[in-house]
Amino acid sequence: MNITIPFTNKAYALGDGNHYQIRPIQVDDQEGIIQLFNHLSPESRYLRFAHAISKLPDDFLDDILHLDYKKEMALLAAMTSHTGTEEILSVGDSHATHGVGTHLMLDLIEYAKKNGLQEMLGYVLRINSKMLHLVSDLGFQIHSQDDDPDFKTVSLLL
Repeated sequence: MNITIPFTNKAYALGDGNHYQIRPIQVDDQEGIIQLFNHLSPESRYLRFAHAISKLPDDFLDDILHLDYKKEMALLAAMTSHTGTEEILSVGDSHATHGVGTHLMLDLIEYAKKNGLQEMLGYVLRINSKMLHLVSDLGFQIHSQDDDPDFKTVSLLL
């Protein structure tokens, strides 16, 4: 793993008795991320990428697999199956409503605070009501964008 700023991996329980771990993305996660993307519904793909796509863009995949962890962070949730293989979890499809998205955001907020960031800023599609509800519950301020009515700006002072 190429992380230079420590991140403590955390384990959480799913409602069915299984557990998952939140950890930074690693270079060897490429195949798992591709498989996850391929199993996402078209709606989930649209909500994540803000347009309809049928293939995970190579430049996006390359960017998240080769982060400069001194300046960036990308987390994923993974569960080890009963056969010992690791499955990267989707927030929007098969594991929705299990707290995975909330735990990912809380861990990212905690990491940002520990590393001296003063604010988190993001852009969320106006129609992504689940994400807007989540960030609102976590204390983010939500603002409309005059120049792009399809998106909301979300911000959290740390």
